[in-house]
Amino acid sequence: MKVAIVTEGLYNRGYGHITRCLSLYQAFEERNLFPTLFINGDDECKPFIPETRHEIFDWLNNQDELIKKIFDSDIVIVDSYLAPLDLYQRIASVATLAVYIDDYMRLDYPEGIVVNGSINAEQLGYTNKVGTAYLLGSKYTPLRKDFWTGREKIIKGDIQSVLITFGGQDLENLTPRLLRMLVRNQPELKKNIVVGSGFRNVDLINEAKDDQTEIFYSPSAAEMMRIMLESDIAISAAGQTIYELARIGVPTIAITVAQNQENNLTGWIKEEFLTTYFNYETVNLENRLLVVFNSYGERDVRLKLSAIGRKKVDGLGARRIIQSILDHIINRNGGCYLRKALDVDTMTVFNLSNERSVRLNSVNQTQIKWQDHLQWYKERINDNNCFFLLAFNGNDEFVGQVRFDIKLNYAVISISLDKKFRGKGLSSPLLIKSSFQCLKEKPKVKSILAYIRPANTPSIKAFASAAYLFSHEEIINEEKFLVYKLVRNV
Repeated sequence: MKVAIVTEGLYNRGYGHITRCLSLYQAFEERNLFPTLFINGDDECKPFIPETRHEIFDWLNNQDELIKKIFDSDIVIVDSYLAPLDLYQRIASVATLAVYIDDYMRLDYPEGIVVNGSINAEQLGYTNKVGTAYLLGSKYTPLRKDFWTGREKIIKGDIQSVLITFGGQDLENLTPRLLRMLVRNQPELKKNIVVGSGFRNVDLINEAKDDQTEIFYSPSAAEMMRIMLESDIAISAAGQTIYELARIGVPTIAITVAQNQENNLTGWIKEEFLTTYFNYETVNLENRLLVVFNSYGERDVRLKLSAIGRKKVDGLGARRIIQSILDHIINRNGGCYLRKALDVDTMTVFNLSNERSVRLNSVNQTQIKWQDHLQWYKERINDNNCFFLLAFNGNDEFVGQVRFDIKLNYAVISISLDKKFRGKGLSSPLLIKSSFQCLKEKPKVKSILAYIRPANTPSIKAFASAAYLFSHEEIINEEKFLVYKLVRNV
């Protein structure tokens, strides 16, 4: 399965898109599906995407190059404030399924799936559009993998530490301002300061800090979660980080630093996770913020805020999004989705290959030894002339395997289903999808041959239903086989 995630992360725009796209990448990865991130970004975005398959280039001004890279993708996810409608339309035209991450009903998106994981997004008034599905509200908030499962935060009797975080950059220079306020008014507090890779005000932060200040430079997701757990209260921008804070249950004061954060702030105030509206341009910001800060001193207040945050964000949004995407693909494919065979599938394939009925219908009917299988399987999945696919249902149960062994300008197909899924009408759609995918990804293959025992009536019917035509009979090891053939359309 070919999956592309298209997004952006630039110094003057922020890196929140990349953070949530990483969470979707991780949710695919959990299902042994490996997307490619296409990022319109700068060098500062690289710390956000460790150990991922990614390409960084200006796709906004090189749209033809982007379309070429994502052409014929099964799934394309777009998370952008910059992409114009015509680019979305082009993406939708070359992908089996297009998915649009939205925050404020920015565009009238083409057919596909619209995802808005913002708080109360289901109340924004999206118009149900034929051919489009909507995943709305904080149950679909995509958080990084470290936040999927987390310890419950301990709410202490009094405030002992505070976290200040404004994401990957601090364009409005709020971090040193608020740090100075805390040093002056709350000198006894431990101050945890997060500095992103795009910060240009580190010198000012160092000038403002005191002995109770600890600075964390571009912390990983795991380290960020640890800092949140150790902080009794947070002061944050009202972007993606506020959802991570809610997930952990950190009582928070949020400040909007961009127009697209307004819905977040007002939504969280409505849910009473936040108590006060603050904008970076708020008059007398420090003094007003200090009043709210002091109002959070009561433990019962912070207990209530923490519980509200955790109730609204459970951390499973990325998984829910990917499950919904795969369900759409499965419905289109007749009951399952396909991915390439991997090392982790060695035992699964061995067990299916050695089933008695599978062996009886194979050209070679001999039982397979484990050591022989290990060597054979490793060779097959690393052979460019072997296109090896496995099928799974929506619960990730193994459905079966389809293998194409390529020889010159043709391929020989073999298919076998797990006994649990036989007789359910899955063979024909699986043959259609896998054969199409082989022809798409292996352009030198002009035809596909299937060798079927004459007595295997179910296989004959399945291949015939998948547009394979009887070609001829062939004798192999003194046994007769029927050869069915699928020819690439010129």
